[in-house]
Amino acid sequence: MVNKMICMAGIKRHKGTLLGIAILLFLAALSLTTVLTVYLGGGDYIRKEMERSGFGDLTAWVSGVPDMESLTDSMESQEGIEGTEVQNLIFSEYEANSVESDSEGQLLPWNSRTGRYHFFQDGLSGYRAPPESIEAGTIYVSPSMLSVMNLKIGDTITFPVARGGVSRQFTVVGYYEDPFMGSSMIGMKGFLISEEDYEGILQTAREAGMNSLVRDGAMIHIFTDRSSVSDINRLLNEKTPISQYMEFIHSEESIRGFMTILQNAFCALLAAFVLILLAATMAVLGHSITGMLEQEYENLGILKTVGLTGNQLIRLTLVQYGLSMGVGILFGVVAAVPAAKIVGKMTVTTTGVLLPADLPVFPCLAAFTVILLLLMGFTVLKLRTILSVTPMTAIRGDASEEKWKPGRKIQIKAEALPFRLAVRQLLSGKRRYVSALLIAILLVFFASLAGRMNAWLGPGGQGMMDAFNPADLDIGVQALGELETEALEETVRSYTDIMDEYLLAMPSVSVNGSNYTANVITEPGRFHISRGETSARADEVVLTETVSSDLGVSIGDKVTIRGDGGSGEFTVSGIYHCANDMGANIGMNREGYLTIGQDDPQIWCHHYFLADPSAKGAITEALEETYGGDVHVHENTWPGLFGIISAMHGLIAFMYGMIAVFILIVTVMIGSRILTAEQKDLGIYKSIGCSVRMLRISFSLRFGIVAAIGSAVGTALAAVLTNPIVSAVMRIAGISNFSSHPTLINMAIPGLTVILMFLVFSYLSAGKMRKTDMTILTAD
Repeated sequence: MVNKMICMAGIKRHKGTLLGIAILLFLAALSLTTVLTVYLGGGDYIRKEMERSGFGDLTAWVSGVPDMESLTDSMESQEGIEGTEVQNLIFSEYEANSVESDSEGQLLPWNSRTGRYHFFQDGLSGYRAPPESIEAGTIYVSPSMLSVMNLKIGDTITFPVARGGVSRQFTVVGYYEDPFMGSSMIGMKGFLISEEDYEGILQTAREAGMNSLVRDGAMIHIFTDRSSVSDINRLLNEKTPISQYMEFIHSEESIRGFMTILQNAFCALLAAFVLILLAATMAVLGHSITGMLEQEYENLGILKTVGLTGNQLIRLTLVQYGLSMGVGILFGVVAAVPAAKIVGKMTVTTTGVLLPADLPVFPCLAAFTVILLLLMGFTVLKLRTILSVTPMTAIRGDASEEKWKPGRKIQIKAEALPFRLAVRQLLSGKRRYVSALLIAILLVFFASLAGRMNAWLGPGGQGMMDAFNPADLDIGVQALGELETEALEETVRSYTDIMDEYLLAMPSVSVNGSNYTANVITEPGRFHISRGETSARADEVVLTETVSSDLGVSIGDKVTIRGDGGSGEFTVSGIYHCANDMGANIGMNREGYLTIGQDDPQIWCHHYFLADPSAKGAITEALEETYGGDVHVHENTWPGLFGIISAMHGLIAFMYGMIAVFILIVTVMIGSRILTAEQKDLGIYKSIGCSVRMLRISFSLRFGIVAAIGSAVGTALAAVLTNPIVSAVMRIAGISNFSSHPTLINMAIPGLTVILMFLVFSYLSAGKMRKTDMTILTAD
């Protein structure tokens, strides 16, 4: 009964502090649970949907196959392959809302009997029954097309079928869930059309002959006995004729990796943010315990005189804090369920799938058990001060507060009085502001980290595109018809000068029997090298980390590369970064490729650096209007990039919102305890004529000074640690070259924002100074 009374009295007396800790842990638990739900649930959902939809362990995209049955029979006869399934399609470029595709789309005939896809309700908040059939002239698209081309229901999408302006237009009537290539991070996109339209396009293409702009193709889903994907790939190239028709080939694992790349990268950043919040919560917890012990020093001594031991008091206090922590975590976990649903709805236009909101019970239980044990252990450690409390020292009032020392006083003058008072109070009670300093450091560090990522991404996504491309460029122009390069360059130069250029081709090759895209360049020094050296010699090649891992080779190893003109042995000279084809690509120089491949002027794309890069849009429009389907123009961007930029901006806005709430709670908690401890000081200042407004300004300046010091340290830490930390996260996307070079303004914004928040919130929390009057000076 006594224990219950003491606990209830402690909770009532310190309800503000305990509520603040509960709110902080609520925010941390809400964020962490949402991260676990999206990360674990999203990846598992996409894997299960890919299995349900009939996608194989390996999928090969082929075109121009004369006898599909013969090809699949030869594949199924190979050891390790249990079966194949063919999904017919048409490869075609497309355009909508004045935005052209950066890669070919895939027109898929819809058959309701297969039940392969889910169809979304108009609001993308759930699913509806699949249509029995798709009407001619209508089309279903992935919801990621909203972020890629802003393609809404009722809009028109155009597919060029043959030269001379022959095209097919479709009206968007709905969205479907594509767990295979629906993400905005994947350039290839599937479109569901009627079987009638599918056959009609093929017929038009056949009649157009050499003038056709579309190709008849298929996805061959290959089911294996779980043998090595690279071994199966090698076996198919050696024992079957599939290499003659291959466009590209990807494993289920690599497809799933790119389907989840965006949410996984953001989840990793949010998980790191949660760790920062937990560290800040521990700083607040430590400060609140220290303040509580100072405030309750005399009461603790009295309780010891009536027979309670130090360990009993520690346990009773631990119960109070433990209840606060448990309530905050519990409510955070519960609130994460609707939060995960909101995240799923918000990200469906980027991920292409509706992420589930099913709570991963065991991972959450494990994570919060560890967190709670850590916090409780930290609380016990801070509460051990109770053991040193004795009845006599408590009666004498010898609390463990830091005493004033004459050497730490500063001279008080009328000039800049609020600032002088702020510095005086800081120097006399600096221990009270340590937690605010730590929190400022942590929050500014992470806000700066996010800001540096945003600066790297850039307003047009330049950082991401530099990572996705094998080499930098402003604009690429490739002649597809009987065009002379000089005519194309003349059009470019009519808008701006060409400062520099190089050639790049992207033929398909096999490396040790596995198919990859080769980035063949005339100037290998332009490759984005992560480790080792570029492929300067004809017998050298560079690999992405993905290919290096798939093949089990590294720098210095030999690989055999086969092209359409022969094969040869090459030495791996380095590792470079290029996320095209989901990282399944290699880099060669032109001389090396011509030893195994055939040369053709039409395979080379001219990459230009322009005197005025802003002219790219006008140049693209002029080339396409003049030469139509005989020229392919691309910039250093792709339509899905804008969805990623928006998602990044949303993530940063969310982080700043969390930081604002966190700073508000912290300043209220710390400020209330400081004001309580300084009641007599406030009375003295009022008695000598200081106004409440001046005292509030002085109080906020204390937090501003502390926040300024913390912001400087946090910004410096971000400058040192951002590149290695973010590079580790971005390797999920095959990007290992992250290097941020923000402007001075971008570097200063996070720190200035945090300082401003501390100033404003501490000024508001100091409003209770109005209640302090000079009668406090006569109190005993």
